[in-house]
Amino acid sequence: MTTSAIVPELLSVDFFTSSISGSTMAEIPDSRAQIELLVNCKTYPAVSTKYTETVCTGGVDHDGNFIRLYPIPFRLLEKDEQYSRWDIIRVSAYRDTKDQRPESWHYVHGTPIEVIGKVESEKERWDWMRTVIFHGAQDLESQGLTNGLVEIEPLEFFWKPDKTEWTEKQKSEIRQGSLMFDKTDIAERVPYQFRLKYREIATGREGEGKVLAWSYYVGFLRQRSTLGSDEAALNAIVDIVKGRIFSSKNRVFAILGAHSRFGSWMISALYHVKKEVCRQKGFL
Repeated sequence: MTTSAIVPELLSVDFFTSSISGSTMAEIPDSRAQIELLVNCKTYPAVSTKYTETVCTGGVDHDGNFIRLYPIPFRLLEKDEQYSRWDIIRVSAYRDTKDQRPESWHYVHGTPIEVIGKVESEKERWDWMRTVIFHGAQDLESQGLTNGLVEIEPLEFFWKPDKTEWTEKQKSEIRQGSLMFDKTDIAERVPYQFRLKYREIATGREGEGKVLAWSYYVGFLRQRSTLGSDEAALNAIVDIVKGRIFSSKNRVFAILGAHSRFGSWMISALYHVKKEVCRQKGFL
């Protein structure tokens, strides 16, 4: 069994999104399309000069392809456009000259985002998700891909302190951002990060990285409001996640994504499914 770190240290959320903020992008002619996808992750918000605050969204289309959709000014959207995980959405997007990753689509700012369905059944979710499973990060790389699911054995899920403030560059971007957005309403920078140590099931390779799923950080803020302290809230999230990913009844997958600028692998989110569901679908 080989043991080598495959997910480099993620320094901060800005590391994940810096290539989007302030970049010069051009629409590739004739690339614009209406895309439908099942949303499987939304990452922690980043700040942007043009859109003030953006979210990167991952999902799977009807043909079984992984889709990376950005930059979504999520909290500027109308309420009926603010989609959740496992919603099916229809959105106008295009390919751009800056981001050559095959899964990446650039949202056409100002066009409607339609929530056209929701996948409630774990069996139906599995039907969508099983189409983008790979043996590991190196398997993805060998196929020229930058997003996919990798089955893992979780080793440790924990939290650690993170930066407490946005960087000066990010603060400048906030000040320059959309006048439609109240700058005091920028998503609070949670001064902690949730991290996962894991082993790829198929290869035995081990990795560690920050889990970027926005839901964990929103969950922390809600728990803190209820429980009254940071530590209690952090431990509550850890306990909830560990109860899911360390259950002997579940298979667990890391949704991996490669950074467009630095080529490093990150954990966008985690996905778990009951082993019994996989057996029923003939895929175990």
